[in-house]
Amino acid sequence: MHNRIYNTRAMVEAGLITALIVVIMMITVYVPIFSMFGMFILPIPVTVLYIRHNYKVTLGAVVISAILIAMLYSPISALTSSILFGITGMTFGYCIKNDKKLSTTILLLALASAIGIVINFSIYVNLLDKRGMAGFISDNIRIMKESLNLSKELYGKMGVSSEQFATIEKSFELFTPDFILKLIPAIVILMSFFSAYINYILTSSILKKLRYNMKPMVPFSQIYINTRIGTLVGVTLLIGLLLGRSKVQGADYIINSAEYLLQFIFVIDGISVAAYYLRNRFNISKPITALILFFTVFSQMSVIYVYAGLADMLFDFRKLDPYRRPRTE
Repeated sequence: MHNRIYNTRAMVEAGLITALIVVIMMITVYVPIFSMFGMFILPIPVTVLYIRHNYKVTLGAVVISAILIAMLYSPISALTSSILFGITGMTFGYCIKNDKKLSTTILLLALASAIGIVINFSIYVNLLDKRGMAGFISDNIRIMKESLNLSKELYGKMGVSSEQFATIEKSFELFTPDFILKLIPAIVILMSFFSAYINYILTSSILKKLRYNMKPMVPFSQIYINTRIGTLVGVTLLIGLLLGRSKVQGADYIINSAEYLLQFIFVIDGISVAAYYLRNRFNISKPITALILFFTVFSQMSVIYVYAGLADMLFDFRKLDPYRRPRTE
């Protein structure tokens, strides 16, 4: 009798979650303003269903919702969206249900997001867009350059000299199809961690209201990149350089991606260090700290954050790295 009641409740809740997913997906499709938030909202009901029941019930709800979306809108959109929110939502539900650490949860969410991004983009390029990867990138670069030229003409009419656009135009010269292709691994990694971070913040805020225990997100000033991650990316860069000297095909993908990932993690760590000292040592308010960081990051001073991040990784100024804390007896 108990099992029958449980199964009935699981079916009812799965049906409600399926209906909710379909409604959110339709709003995402037909309301352009909402579309940018849809992919972060869709995993939330999947996560809740996984926590309350199990992966079989949740997977069934995802599959049924994909079928309904395919019937109401588009089979391709149903496939790509269900893969992305299904993998992300079930991964998050698994982490919460098994009380995983915050770092483990973010890592698994990033991995799930990366898998979803790769599958979705592969389906889009191969089934919907016949230009292929190189053609897709080339056309987007062309559109960006056309937009830059239009902006240049517009600001030129307003009295802005062409010399002021020289730096921007020089930066755009770097963006060739070959250069972007070699950065794809780094772009996927960065997008997946950004998606994991946003998903965690949004989903945890909802789950707290539903009275689920959620591990709090670490404040930005407490973010650090431990030496293990830095060493891993550095070794990857070194391997890429060695492969490049040996003329191994594909070495440029490793070199470019590892180089930019290393710079990115140094910058994030450096900004976090700056936020820590501005807030805790100089007692500057959060809004002023945010303004200082914003204007310095997007200026020629941004290189300071690279060196600050490297120094913090080597010396652990804030004593946040658990692998380097002195052990207490």
